[in-house]
Amino acid sequence: MNKVLLIITVLFCQMTFSQTKTPNTLYKKAHQYITHGAYNKSINLLEKAIELDSLGNCGTGVNGIAHNELGYAYLRIQKYELSRAFFDKSISLNPKNPDPRMSKVTSYILEKNLTKAKIELDIFIEELPGYPFAYWQRGNILELEGKMKEALIDYRKAILYNNNLNILPKPIVEKINSKIKAIDSKNLNAVKRN
Repeated sequence: MNKVLLIITVLFCQMTFSQTKTPNTLYKKAHQYITHGAYNKSINLLEKAIELDSLGNCGTGVNGIAHNELGYAYLRIQKYELSRAFFDKSISLNPKNPDPRMSKVTSYILEKNLTKAKIELDIFIEELPGYPFAYWQRGNILELEGKMKEALIDYRKAILYNNNLNILPKPIVEKINSKIKAIDSKNLNAVKRN
């Protein structure tokens, strides 16, 4: 009886240990760490998950998701160049996923490299047109560059595409609408003066 109980215990421990090493389990734990701001802890787990699942879907059905999460963890600890390498890999594995593209843009914005951010947004919009966040971000950059007409076009596209997808948070929609009104008001005043 004791021998059977010992064998069952050993088998259970082996099964439990092997389950903690699956790409899905590693990914889920890493995602929890990211959710709680423990980015350094998530990095090791995500690297192991990707080592076991080179497509990086880790049981989610979304290729490149682990690469995107790893890029995000590096982004949050301000290792921007390294983060972009993982965003690029995520994009190559799943070109239709907008998340790594937006995160890559964010990495350039955080480095205050608006030129590269705008180039990435141009590529993003060309390859995945209709994503409201991309138009909103590019509109912000164009506005900072003083290109008000182009910014206005992108802000309006952000609202138009968001009407179909409804993914922009309400405060962002309100901010975009406010910017549209402000630019329209400046344009109207300029026409009145002429």
